[in-house]
Amino acid sequence: MSAKLTFGQGSGVEIRHDAWVPMRDGVELAADLYLPSERTPGPTLLLRTPYGRRTAEMEGYAHPFWYAVNGFAVVSQDVRGRGDSGGVFAPFLSEAADGYDTIEWIADQPWSNGRVGTYGFSYPGAVQLLAATLAPQHLTAMVPAMTASCFHEGWTYRGGALQLAFVLGWVAALGVDTALRAGDLDAAHRLEELLYKPDLLYSRLPVRDAFSPQLEQYLPYYRDWLDHPDFDDYWRRIAADQSVGAVTVPCLHIAGWYDTFLEGTVANFVRMQEQGTAEQRLVIGPWLHMPWTQYVGASDFGEAARNFIDEEQLRFFRRHLIDEPGTPDVANPPDPPVRVFLMGTDQWASFETWPPPARPMSLYLHSDGRANSLNGTGTLTEMEPLEDGPPDVIPADPRIPVRSLGGRSCCSEDLAPMGPVDQRPQESRNDVLVYTSVELEHSVTVVGAPRLELAFATDSPSADVFVHLTDVRPCGCSINVADGNVRLADASTSPTRIVLQLSPTGVVFERGHRIRLNIAGSNFPLTDRNPHTGTGGADARPDELRVATHFVFHDADRQSRLELPVIDP
Repeated sequence: MSAKLTFGQGSGVEIRHDAWVPMRDGVELAADLYLPSERTPGPTLLLRTPYGRRTAEMEGYAHPFWYAVNGFAVVSQDVRGRGDSGGVFAPFLSEAADGYDTIEWIADQPWSNGRVGTYGFSYPGAVQLLAATLAPQHLTAMVPAMTASCFHEGWTYRGGALQLAFVLGWVAALGVDTALRAGDLDAAHRLEELLYKPDLLYSRLPVRDAFSPQLEQYLPYYRDWLDHPDFDDYWRRIAADQSVGAVTVPCLHIAGWYDTFLEGTVANFVRMQEQGTAEQRLVIGPWLHMPWTQYVGASDFGEAARNFIDEEQLRFFRRHLIDEPGTPDVANPPDPPVRVFLMGTDQWASFETWPPPARPMSLYLHSDGRANSLNGTGTLTEMEPLEDGPPDVIPADPRIPVRSLGGRSCCSEDLAPMGPVDQRPQESRNDVLVYTSVELEHSVTVVGAPRLELAFATDSPSADVFVHLTDVRPCGCSINVADGNVRLADASTSPTRIVLQLSPTGVVFERGHRIRLNIAGSNFPLTDRNPHTGTGGADARPDELRVATHFVFHDADRQSRLELPVIDP
């Protein structure tokens, strides 16, 4: 089906629905084409998505029609086994070869000049990276946004814990389309019900049995992921992170401070920039996974935080797909390659590298053994502990876990906690340790990944440690700006030293504010609950959950400290 829409001075866009793109194994994938009416062969943008080629990720981007109006042919394609495309959907497995074949098919079309750029966020970002590892001849530039290149750590798991809210919500949403393709309307309805009532999904134990057999047949990969909690050959076969450093095309990487794939996006940029063979750019806004807006969780980050990614992409693609490669733009020299939003002052800052040069600022944890809750005695100071003293104690009960307030998940605020949220309701719990600095006499600018060294012990075979860095404003509200976690599989009562890198951040702790660190033994439903028995979290029954007792030391011999990467004015 084809249609031509004309407007303005006779310019127009031809829309061709239901084009079929052949893959090397004979499967055909469905695509829609948006072609500028000017018949001269030109550059093409490719978006490959499992979420519907007609909507084309409009949660974040302008419609492909807009890009076609601006001179680019656009191909929006359903990936294998999704939408109208043939084949069976198995996440990640076919995306490298299918992406390669689609890019080369585009280059053979009469409306293409052989220069192909790719874009898309989340899974459509991952498929770009997978295709790029095969080095398609006509791939010219990429914009992989809010994505990862390792689909174990940072996608399915984080710090050894299952990203419960994201994984359950994502596979349920994927299963709806698969059930509809199979004609099972009842299963599709039941999956949609779970998406509207996510607590019913999150609370089910064992986690492995979150879906009934009727529903699970439409998401067989779910059990595979649970069967492989460690990074093994199962994950290596679909990992792109070991190869992305060799990608030789220019890339614009888009990230958000409150996106679940923040670390993965930043790691992709760092690997490719270190390779040094093509322009790499990184933009990090104060955004959720979606939508990208100035209004994020409890915060309004101002006009500067509005979504400008379409304009940014357009400039990037024009430079690499339309302009003559290697021709310097004397009138408009390129900005520094790293551009990040500084929360607190709500302004953008530019740097030459990530992370930018910074000095370490060490804040040591102190208390008299009662850092529990906002009523406790926990403090953060630059003074090292000089005396012995009792540790702080966390009782971690998986039956009444510390609930997630905001944070970094995906993909809907209705399904999973996301964004900056006042942490005081959880800081009022006695199973949360709270360490707070004095009011700052001068602003402190933190850009990079904070680092926590923790002297820790537990009485259980396994333990979870969750930390939140927050900005305590004069109103008293405690807004999360970075987080980190680790699951210790072989814990013991003997103190051990945990070195935990928190998520990257860009924040100005302003004069009169305070810096706070929270430590807890759970963060539900962002991650699964640890039964504290040594049994994997996916297999624990309700009657197998045990209370663990964790200890955080901060005496002269067993110091615990937070290290912040500070940029001086």
